[in-house]
Amino acid sequence: MSHELNVSLTRKGGVIDLDMESGALGTVHIDSEKLSADERAGTAKKLLAASALYCYCAALDKALDARNAKYDRIAGKATLETGTDEKGRGRVTAITLDVTVYMDAEYEFIFDRVEKIMKQGCLVTGSLEAGIKMTYNLDLVCDEDD
Repeated sequence: MSHELNVSLTRKGGVIDLDMESGALGTVHIDSEKLSADERAGTAKKLLAASALYCYCAALDKALDARNAKYDRIAGKATLETGTDEKGRGRVTAITLDVTVYMDAEYEFIFDRVEKIMKQGCLVTGSLEAGIKMTYNLDLVCDEDD
């Protein structure tokens, strides 16, 4: 089964609107005319890293929920690396996801099972793996009962 979604872009000078065509995301408005060159650089790469991190954390949430494991929060960071390919073209070469689940120790055995599943990534990261090295670092912090 195949699914399709759309994102639209309108650019007028340095003002860019990305219509995500989604109630959750709305329109992302980027006014690069108000930004320095350093601040403008890397916007698309940040969107790619955010997409990978968001998808991975959503899949993690679903995997924990399907096993009735309750957590307090999930926190994560995506680190994207760039380089060049064999033809000297600039490319994203690697993305590392560092994600921590904060939960009660009673769910630790479920986390151990879910951790194995999450080594496969998610829809977005799995789609990127053919051309980008993906690294998944998933950690658990257990709440301590006093």
